[in-house]
Amino acid sequence: MVLFSNYTIFANSMRKRLTAIFIFAALLIAGGYLYFSGKGQQRVVPSKGNAEWDVQHHLDSAIEYIDHQRYEQAMVQLKEAEKLLPIIDDDSLGYRVCIYIGWINDQAGAYNTALDYEQMAKIYADSTRNTHCIVNALVHQVNTLSNMGHDDEGKRINNIAMRYFDEVDPDQQSALLRNYAYYLMLADSLDKAEQSAYRAAMIAEDSTAMGNALSLLCRINLQQGEEEEAQMLMSMIPMTENLSLRYTRLQNQSDLLERQGDLKGALMAQKMLLQMSDSLGRQRAELDIMRVQNQFDQQWHQRRTAERGFKMSILIIILLLLIGALLFLYHRRSQGLHRQFQKRIDDMRSEMNQLLSTRNARISDLKAALDDSIKEIDAMKKQLPSSYGADEAYARIATLKRGVDVINAMLEGKNISQFGKQEQLAVEEAALTINHPLAAALATARQPLTPKETFFCIMEHYGRTDQEKAEAFCCTEQALRSTKSRLIKKINLAVLHSSGTQTTTT
Repeated sequence: MVLFSNYTIFANSMRKRLTAIFIFAALLIAGGYLYFSGKGQQRVVPSKGNAEWDVQHHLDSAIEYIDHQRYEQAMVQLKEAEKLLPIIDDDSLGYRVCIYIGWINDQAGAYNTALDYEQMAKIYADSTRNTHCIVNALVHQVNTLSNMGHDDEGKRINNIAMRYFDEVDPDQQSALLRNYAYYLMLADSLDKAEQSAYRAAMIAEDSTAMGNALSLLCRINLQQGEEEEAQMLMSMIPMTENLSLRYTRLQNQSDLLERQGDLKGALMAQKMLLQMSDSLGRQRAELDIMRVQNQFDQQWHQRRTAERGFKMSILIIILLLLIGALLFLYHRRSQGLHRQFQKRIDDMRSEMNQLLSTRNARISDLKAALDDSIKEIDAMKKQLPSSYGADEAYARIATLKRGVDVINAMLEGKNISQFGKQEQLAVEEAALTINHPLAAALATARQPLTPKETFFCIMEHYGRTDQEKAEAFCCTEQALRSTKSRLIKKINLAVLHSSGTQTTTT
């Protein structure tokens, strides 16, 4: 039996140890799993050097895709590069990424998004202080605004770009002059528009820039009725793969043939324009994925905003709950302090009753006890909120203390000439507690007593001489005798002497 008992104790001990070891091992495994899994899920933030290399790589890939008109793949590469822009310092890379994204969106018809990216490109260009980049960003904005039909805003932006005219290369000068000529043409200033367009064509070095300037000049000549000059200019427009340039050239040709009366040729040109419009439409249709990409970006930003709002709401709710909990704890604490305050007042009342019920108790002892009690209660009261005001019990003890103080001042021969009605009421309240026979004697008065007469009766009861009374009232004995003569008509002074003494003076 003893062996079995020892075995049971040993088994229980081992079981507890194994349980503790198992729990410790489980916690260790769980902690290790969370640590390593969290470590494995940490996002690796590339260094600035690696990030700039990645941006350049994505940018080069995007340009190659653009050259092959594979705009979907180009946009994917540009979007990947855009994610890395916040952590790099090379603003020229940021400019190039944004300008290409803006251009593709412009080609896709997403003009508002194009303007946003072109403005970002302008900001990056301003940081680089590269005039070529600044003007290029402004020219892209002008082209997008023209596509949107916002000619006034486009004219304003082009005027800003014209300030850098002497600092840019000939092709950019040609683009600025061509835009300037276009807005002059819209304002019917055809002569000035012709001069600017001619100058744009003359200084252009790139075939596309030259073709755009010659197309605009041809259009101006047609509006002026100069058909021969327009015919000559059309023959000078370079034959490039640029669909927009080919479309403009064909449109001018159709207008020219119609003016010359060659309706058949004009009709053929219109058919070719229709086919080219379909081609451009298919090109734009292929760029629908860009709009989806832009919508995805907007939804992503909206989601981020919603997530931030949700987190802020959670924080506000937690803060409100915390404030509520603190208010609840404060309320509970205040209630606890108030209960202690009430309990102490009740205990004090019992102590006062016990002390006051003691026969031959001294007024000075009562005053000292009341002073200590009131001081303790006031200290507790300061810890309570202002909403917990003094109750009836506290007011009664305070009144009792005031009355005892006044009686003690009388008996110690202090000046009581300044005491009035409030002190009289306090003395009468105290007399009911500490000297009931005295209170009964005062109640026998045939008329209401004045404060001075009440104080006279109390000193008379406690055996003070007329000289002592006169000193307390700060008056002459003759004035005191006058008070006494009036008092005799209200109360029998002999009753005060025969009432006995419950509380001694000292």
